[in-house]
Amino acid sequence: MQLRYYLLVIVLVSIFLYTLPNSTYSVLLQTHNVKDISSPSNDIPCTQCHSKIAAELSNSTYHSGMTCEDCHRNPYLGQTVAYDNGTWVSGGEAHAAVKPRCLDCHSKTSITLANGTTVSVPKANAFGDPNYGTDYSAHKKFVQDALNFSLGVGENEACLACHTDFKLNIEFRYFWNISYTKSFDWSITNFNVNGTRTYQISLTGNGSKHIWKPLSSIDCTSCHKNIYDALINGTPGSPYTQYTHAPIEIDDSISYNWETNNYWGNLRYHYVPDAYRATWVNSTYCYECHNVARYAAINPSAASTYGLSAVVSDTNSNFVHAAERIKCVTCHGSGKTKDPSPVMRYSGYSASYSALNISADHRKISDVIGLYANTFNGDMCMGCHEAADHTGTMGMGCGPCHNAGGGSSCGPCHRSYINTGSGYSLSVVIESEPSGAVVR
Repeated sequence: MQLRYYLLVIVLVSIFLYTLPNSTYSVLLQTHNVKDISSPSNDIPCTQCHSKIAAELSNSTYHSGMTCEDCHRNPYLGQTVAYDNGTWVSGGEAHAAVKPRCLDCHSKTSITLANGTTVSVPKANAFGDPNYGTDYSAHKKFVQDALNFSLGVGENEACLACHTDFKLNIEFRYFWNISYTKSFDWSITNFNVNGTRTYQISLTGNGSKHIWKPLSSIDCTSCHKNIYDALINGTPGSPYTQYTHAPIEIDDSISYNWETNNYWGNLRYHYVPDAYRATWVNSTYCYECHNVARYAAINPSAASTYGLSAVVSDTNSNFVHAAERIKCVTCHGSGKTKDPSPVMRYSGYSASYSALNISADHRKISDVIGLYANTFNGDMCMGCHEAADHTGTMGMGCGPCHNAGGGSSCGPCHRSYINTGSGYSLSVVIESEPSGAVVR
């Protein structure tokens, strides 16, 4: 009886060991093989446990040729890890690996790898500078806020959000609309911020923190889907759908139609005709305003019609990371390359109104609007330049903005108080970009 019992136990144990996963079996076999860690280099293969990370790195555009030690056990980056040489650093020594900041390397132009080799690295524009560089960087606050997050070290979450396939949830809150009055003397009164709009986005990546994307594949509209929607679908309204974030030139001359062209001869700045919306609104379109230096570098042919080198000097795009916080007056302010005031005297029908001084009027109000925060500045300009507001023939379809002034044509509203001593006050309401929960 006992013999049968022992045979049964042997059979069951054999079956159990045979069906164990290889990884578990190998761990059990090696439990008493203790590694010698007396060498300053790494004596334990990291990929024995971190095979998933090794697989991610092998598929990454960047960092695939680096070792684990280069980032996580690198004394040349000030990292101190434990090894059996009889010394220790109290409170400042990692057991086996250090969690690095991205900026440990990318605040420099070269680093020394763990094996002592010096290599060049791309410095993160602006964010690699002290205090993350200029305040003109559009994403600087995101980087600073990431210091308070708990998933990564330092500001790493902000880096991972754009540069890897990290999973991310973001909530934007901003005003629903603004309202103001353009007074008869072209000043701004009765400025109000109305309501709150919430925009949520969930980036459903695979969570791979060690697969770094090519820079060319980073899509602005992944996070800024509300602006994409504003340009593609607009904000439904009556009597027009309002294409916010898409200003047009107010001009109805034969050569320069409001909806399809502009005085400077570059069709894509800034209004996008309906037929091209689905294909033109992409990261390159975003660069046209928010990183003119990058746009000029990847689209040199555009310089022939738009004087891009001069526009670059008007902006701070050479000093920002990815995108610049701008106002309309960044490019269109007094004395800037694309200051519209000199053009106004010759474009459209303005020359036919001998009493008008549109150039002086526009400069006065644009200077006033330029004093408002970036958040409101563009929307205030859009009070006149919104893509749906000046459609059709001069004198037709003016109701959405001009009812308050009572004008059936543009002349009465644009008549300068300087020349005539009178003008009209216009009440303007302009919505911000659309909102909604987005999963991408």
